[in-house]
Amino acid sequence: MIHTENNIPEGDTKLDHTLYIPARAENETVKYEGNHVKEKIFAMIGAFAVTGLVAVSAVAYWQPKEKKEVTAVVPVLIENVPKPPDTVNPFQTLDIEAKSAVVYDIYQNTVLYGLREQEQMPLASLTKLMTALVATETLDQQKNIAISQFALETEGDSGFLVNESWNIRDLISFTMVTSSNDGADALAAAAGSLFESTPSTSPEYAKVDAFVKKMNSRAHELGLQNTTYVNATGLDEGYRNGGVGTAQDMSTLMTYIWEHEPQAILHTDMYSHEYVSSDGFLHSALNTNEYVNTIPGLQGSKTGYTDLAGGNLAIVYDAGLNHPIVIVVLGSSREGRFSDVDTLVDATYEYIASGWYEYDLLTAGSTSKI
Repeated sequence: MIHTENNIPEGDTKLDHTLYIPARAENETVKYEGNHVKEKIFAMIGAFAVTGLVAVSAVAYWQPKEKKEVTAVVPVLIENVPKPPDTVNPFQTLDIEAKSAVVYDIYQNTVLYGLREQEQMPLASLTKLMTALVATETLDQQKNIAISQFALETEGDSGFLVNESWNIRDLISFTMVTSSNDGADALAAAAGSLFESTPSTSPEYAKVDAFVKKMNSRAHELGLQNTTYVNATGLDEGYRNGGVGTAQDMSTLMTYIWEHEPQAILHTDMYSHEYVSSDGFLHSALNTNEYVNTIPGLQGSKTGYTDLAGGNLAIVYDAGLNHPIVIVVLGSSREGRFSDVDTLVDATYEYIASGWYEYDLLTAGSTSKI
């Protein structure tokens, strides 16, 4: 509250912060502009002085703190680096006759073992894997076909009769179990007629040729870039191979059949099987793979042998807990192909049991599914 000298209250003994302004004389002239300028200048000077005093006081008051030694804590990343098993990798000590081989893990899409697996080799009757696949994909499995004289003239005798009627599903299985050349050409002619523009007038060999063209186009579709077929049987034609391919290509083909068209390798896991043709004739079939009963979990098999190719064999089997493995050997001997596959099966079991399988998957950035 502001008072002048004329109206100062009396009797108030309390400490008061009221500002008292002396009364002006009646003749005093007030110059507001000048007074205001002076007041502003003095106010600014006072403000600067106060500010400077505060700043100086603050500087004078502040003292640097005593330095303390601080030990930095640096986090250390401890990696869980897998250690290799103490035992030797069984695939490193193998001794097989085959010139080319592969062990392929279907679910991991991984080659566990390879021996010149991308080298082109004669296929012999492994050719019939593609013959069976194309026939299965093309023909109605419930229908019948007749065995022609042309088919019976193919090398080998499977016990067919001229014009004997067979269910297509059974004929495919019989052909694969016994590696029947007659059966392969009978299927090729029947399916090849579907690729001919004039099937009713086309000779049997033309139908087979059309079928072989389909085999090659199917191989290209499946990514079998190093595989070429000359006929539907795999038989050598003089000095010419009936077909060439790689162990890796054959593992890819066997995998595709196992996953998508298992009917194409039906009963090839059995030592023998009996078939009855649509005409009622009994045919007892012995598997060309005489060692099918020695491979636990076998699910499919196909043999091959010619003078130019040597001994070939492809199998798919369950290594345990639904863990399918494909093994292919090419360029072995007639008996060596079986012992080679047996050696690779044993090595695969040891590879898994010893911890090498898990170790290789971890170091490759994958995870075991078994």
